[in-house]
Amino acid sequence: MSELLRIDHISYTYHNLEGETPALLDVSFGVNDGEFIGIVGPSGCGKSTLLSLIAGLLTPSCGSIYIDGKDIKSSGKNIGYMLQKDHLLDWRNTLKNVTLGLEIQHKLSDNSYAQINDLLNTYGLITFKNSYPSELSGGMRQRAALIRTLLLEPDILLLDEPFSALDYQTRLEVSDDIWTIIRKEQKTAILITHDISEAISMSDKIIILSSRPGRVKNIIDINLSVSDRSPFAARSALEFKDYFNLIWKELNHNEQAT
Repeated sequence: MSELLRIDHISYTYHNLEGETPALLDVSFGVNDGEFIGIVGPSGCGKSTLLSLIAGLLTPSCGSIYIDGKDIKSSGKNIGYMLQKDHLLDWRNTLKNVTLGLEIQHKLSDNSYAQINDLLNTYGLITFKNSYPSELSGGMRQRAALIRTLLLEPDILLLDEPFSALDYQTRLEVSDDIWTIIRKEQKTAILITHDISEAISMSDKIIILSSRPGRVKNIIDINLSVSDRSPFAARSALEFKDYFNLIWKELNHNEQAT
């Protein structure tokens, strides 16, 4: 696989009236086209800041971000961002919610509806396209939010703890759904999560950040010996416990060192 994203020695410091707060320090790593990357680290280590930098919402204090070898601002690539909440609008039905991004970008046309209905049908929402968010389960809402993002044809998907508001059982089901959709659509994805098991079960590679200011402490390739590589099935792999213990020790050492 070719490298799609390159984070090259980036640092970021927040400035306010009280002074400076370093959030990230000399962070470097690459993401290949089609990879699913998990990022874990202690609370406040700059994980969300890192996603904001990749999305172009913030500019690095130093260092550079490249997509397909070009500076992020001139790459012409689309970045999709899924937040902790689905942000579906209560007064719009499912169809109107998933088309919102296209409407904002003035890209919604009669031809768009063939793709929209295909996605709704493929991911089990076609019979709920006239339903409102209050009538949908947590999993359905997250699928609708992902479809809304996919319709903008992102080259990279950024997932900022998108399952954290769900109960445990629903979280397992939805992580399977979202992972399957991302794999089927052949998207490159970066997931932030505090759940080590979730990171292992969904990721091809996990980046461990240190305590603030966040630095890359370790990068672990995930190779699980299961025939069905869905997140749920991955949890039964023989290697799963070893990966969990390794990452737990890295994170626990971070906490003890602060």
